[in-house]
Amino acid sequence: MLKRMSLVLLMAALGCWNPFAPDQERPPGGGEELSLEAPESTLEALDYAMNHKDIEWYDRVLDEDYWFREPNEYDDELDKGWGKEEDVEMVGKVFKYFDVFEYKLLGGRKYREFGSGTDLSKMEEGDVALTPEDPDDHPGEVWVVFSRPVDMYMYNYADDKGYKVNQLFEIKLRKGKDGLWRIVRWTDYPWNP
Repeated sequence: MLKRMSLVLLMAALGCWNPFAPDQERPPGGGEELSLEAPESTLEALDYAMNHKDIEWYDRVLDEDYWFREPNEYDDELDKGWGKEEDVEMVGKVFKYFDVFEYKLLGGRKYREFGSGTDLSKMEEGDVALTPEDPDDHPGEVWVVFSRPVDMYMYNYADDKGYKVNQLFEIKLRKGKDGLWRIVRWTDYPWNP
């Protein structure tokens, strides 16, 4: 009885962590089965990278022209942004610091964004056409956009610090010359516009 009570107290002290739970599924070979051949599969690879704190896969899903942006709701002058190298470095530090990192990109809007000079006859309902005057124009390219809420939970046992995040991500993907889809723009809205 005392052993059983000790186990119950230990479980309560550790919170939701279950030492008897099976390990989280990993693709055979540690992620080698993942693909960037379609926009949806790139999001699956991102999900894998985030939930397994795999910085190599995180780096793979980002385009060389990747740009992260966190707009300021009240003042455009306070917008923050950075490129791929800084983002991979920062996310790597986050992965190392937090013992627990859970990421779930929820369902939401998906559409295509047609840059100036593209064939607009292929547009469907919900798609967006950009003009050369648009600051976000990407001439001659059609990008796929996912606008979705995300839930994240991060916890560091040593410092007893944790964070829950629920906000809107807008992730834009483009098909590279190698035929693979990568994230080229990521806007992280600290509020839900």
